[in-house]
Order: sequence, then structure tokens, then C-alpha cells
Amino acid sequence: MTFVSTVWIAFHLIHSAVATLPKIGTWEKNYKTYWVGLNGAYTKRASKREEVAFLRAFRNRIEDYLLPPQQFTIYEMRSEFLGLVGLIVDTPASLPAEEEIKAAVYVFSQRWTSFYMPCLFMQKEDEGGLDGHTEAPEPQDSTRKRSSISKFRRDNRGGDGKDSNIEQRDNAPHDLVSLSTPPGVSAKQMQGIFWQWKNPGDGVTVYVMDTGCDSRHPEFKNTKFQDWIFPGPETLEEPRDDSDLPESNDFHGTPVTAKIVGEKTGVAQNATVVVANIIAGNARQGFGHDLYKAHDCLLKIYDHVKKNNPGGTAKCVINISYGWIPLDHLKSIDARWAAAIELHSRYIFTELVNLGCYFVMASGNSGKEVTTDLIFAHAADPKLMGNIVVVGGHDFDLRNVYDYGGIVTISAEARNLIVARGYPMSMTPSYGEDWDSSSTWKVGHGTSFASPVVAGLLATFLSFGLGDPVRLLHTFAKKPPYPGQAKIAFNGIYADQWPKSLRPEGYTRNLKNP
Repeated sequence: MTFVSTVWIAFHLIHSAVATLPKIGTWEKNYKTYWVGLNGAYTKRASKREEVAFLRAFRNRIEDYLLPPQQFTIYEMRSEFLGLVGLIVDTPASLPAEEEIKAAVYVFSQRWTSFYMPCLFMQKEDEGGLDGHTEAPEPQDSTRKRSSISKFRRDNRGGDGKDSNIEQRDNAPHDLVSLSTPPGVSAKQMQGIFWQWKNPGDGVTVYVMDTGCDSRHPEFKNTKFQDWIFPGPETLEEPRDDSDLPESNDFHGTPVTAKIVGEKTGVAQNATVVVANIIAGNARQGFGHDLYKAHDCLLKIYDHVKKNNPGGTAKCVINISYGWIPLDHLKSIDARWAAAIELHSRYIFTELVNLGCYFVMASGNSGKEVTTDLIFAHAADPKLMGNIVVVGGHDFDLRNVYDYGGIVTISAEARNLIVARGYPMSMTPSYGEDWDSSSTWKVGHGTSFASPVVAGLLATFLSFGLGDPVRLLHTFAKKPPYPGQAKIAFNGIYADQWPKSLRPEGYTRNLKNP
């Protein structure tokens, strides 16, 4: 590998949707936030003594510009295993701190080059990009793959011919019925049944990076919530769902989580859930704030995975249905800063992939080629793409209605979906049991809700222990009925595994194109 010799120091003044934000607990009502990125390759090797010395010297350098109380003004983005990865610095809005912090970043990047290079990243000349992306693996012989699952699951047929490894859920929401609809079988022939593998997601941990979760919802009455993660400074560490837009009460994380593990709308009910609330309170939102909190969230996920899988490969899926920020927008501000942030993000993604984690990402809802969001840059990286699935969305007729492109390799239903309704903790909702209960359900649209369905399916395949679950996902995926679209997600349960009484009349699986 060769590197560009130019040193790129990434620094950016981060503004929220409004120029300044209220800060609780200080005399200063308005403040500005600076994100100083650190080079993980150096900080990971640094000794505690070196780290303490750097932090003391850095703080002394910019002390006159810190927001009181100064001992709490610098937030450390830290992993117990990867070391110090970033600093979040608050200064009074009334002080011209930008140039001084820039100078400090430059001074310490040179002074600590042996182990510590704040906001410095070296761009690889041969870094993979969108043009270097290769398509998902072509389907293998499905009979061979199904045979492998059947063997693992000890496929014993009962007197009615039903595969003992599957179970039926009647009166299921249409997107789940569609997920288990085999090639050659119509929606009418499914009879409203969702066929699923038994114990779906057992032994797998799913991390839901979103706005939180209202765990009071009946969808979660049997859910195994293992932990909650709250990134960033000034977080109210309370298990809850934070509305993306507080004035709208539009709770996003609750329906996303339910699509993975929910009693009625979920795919992998036996999976364990860790809720990672990237909003974590509404005090710090807007451009930049969401981005560094997402990075901090990934660091905390890394530590959680590492602690809960000592010495072994993790079985975990990370669902991201919440967009980060377009790279082209970053580049319009400062191309060097954008490049450094991309490498900073890729470093954390790579460390998680090395632990055995899989990422499932919603492609977005803009109805165009997906190329811009920061997280999608990693899906085009040949070193990471095997562990990343970008999910598009189609309607009832299997027509693509949302983002598409080479990195979108699989699609799930994403229009007019029944999804769980979340509430603020100040409310005590009265839930109804029927599908028409507006207090329990709402109609949702978008790849935000297609992605967790695929995440649940990936967790199910991962629980089989049959090797690469992403390859299995693409192996079973159905050919789309329209050209230029991503493959259609399918859970691999064919009609000849159903009870004979429920099979479509004359059904025979096409072994060449099942």
C-alpha cells in the first residue's frame, strides 16, 4: 500500500440547525462545538501515561477558550479497547476559538506523531470506491443450500408433510408474507401466512442504531433486551424512544426495532436486542452533532461486542435505518475534512467487521442512485462489502420505489406497512390488540422499515451457523420481475416444506430456478 504524502488535518466547526444551542449547567447560554478526530492507529498503541500527557497539554493550550465548567468541557470519544478516538470541545459562542483550536490540532499532530495524530489521516491511493464495487454473489444451487439448512435443522417431515423446522404465523402483515413467498407462488396462495424458521435469531445479538425504543409496546412483551447504549455528551440515559423531530412525536426507533424482533411484525423474535440511541436526547442535534454521535455510538457498540464475546467471533447484526450525512455535502464544505471523516468512519467499521459484525443499512427514500451518504461509501469498499447489506424498497407489486444502484443488493417491501407506534415516556398509551388499533399501529413507508426486516432475516441465517449469512441471503433472494432492480428478499422456505393441505395445487419446485 502507498499513501499520499500530503498531511490532511481534519477540523470542522460543527453547527446545529440553529447557530447555537442551549447548554444546561453552565453560565453560557450559547456555545459552539468542535469535533477533533484522532488517528486510531496511533491512539490504539498509546500508553496511558502518553494519553494523559497529551490531554493535559491539549487542554492547557486551549483552556482560555473552553466553556465553563472547564473540567467537563471536553468530551472524550473513547473505546476501552481501541483507545481515545476523538474529542468534542465546547467553547462559548462569543469567543473566537476556531483559529486557536485549529492551531492546537496542528501543533499536537506534529508533536505526537509517534503515537498520536489529531485529525490526521493518510489517504490510500488505491482506496476502493463505487467504481470498484462488484455485484453480490450469484445464487448457488438452491436445492443444495436448502439441503444444508434442512440437515442442520434435522428436517423431519410429519404425517402432513410439514418440515419440522418451520412454523406458521397466521394473519401476518403483508411484508412478512411477502418475505416468505416462494418463487412461483402468488400472494393469494399464501393465505395470509408468514412461514418462518423456528427459533429465528437465537444466539444472535442485534444492535439497533436509531432513536431508541419504547419497550412498553406489546410487540416487545417477550423481547430479550440486553442493554441500552447512549453516545455523546449530555445524554439522558433513560430507556425510551426520542422523537426525531420533537414537535412531531414521530418515533422512529420503536417500529424499526419491532420489525426485527416484534411479536407480530418482527422476523427474528429470538434474537437479543441492544438499543443504541443515536439521538440520546435532543440537546445536540443538527449538522455534525448527529455525525459524531453516530461514531461514538459505534465505538460503544464495539466495546459491548468485545466484552460480551471474549476471545471469540461475535454473532451480531447492526441495523442502521437512520441516515448520517451526504459525502457530497461534506466535500462542498471542505474536501480534505470529508476525506478524513470518511477514513475515521471506515476505521471503526473495519474494527467491527473484524469482530464478526454484519451491517444492514437502509438505502434511503430519495428515489435515486445511492452514492452519497457516508455509510454507503463503506458498502463499496471491497474489504468491508462482504459484511454490509444495503437494502432498497419495493411496493406490493414488487416495483422499486426507493433508492437503487449498484450497492443496493437486496430489496424488501417498503410501502403501506403496518408498524408499531411509539410514545413519549410522559404518556401512558392504551394499546389495542387488533391490527386496526390506531393506538398500537400506524402506517409506515420507506427503507427504514425494509432494512430491519432484512436485518432480522440475516440474524436468522446467522443463527443457523452455516457460514456466511450474507451469501445465504443472496442465495435465497428472488430474481426481480423488473429489470435493473435489486433481488427480492426471501427467507428460503419453499411450498413443498408446508403441510400438504396448504400447498398450492400442482406445486413443483423448479430446481434450476427455484
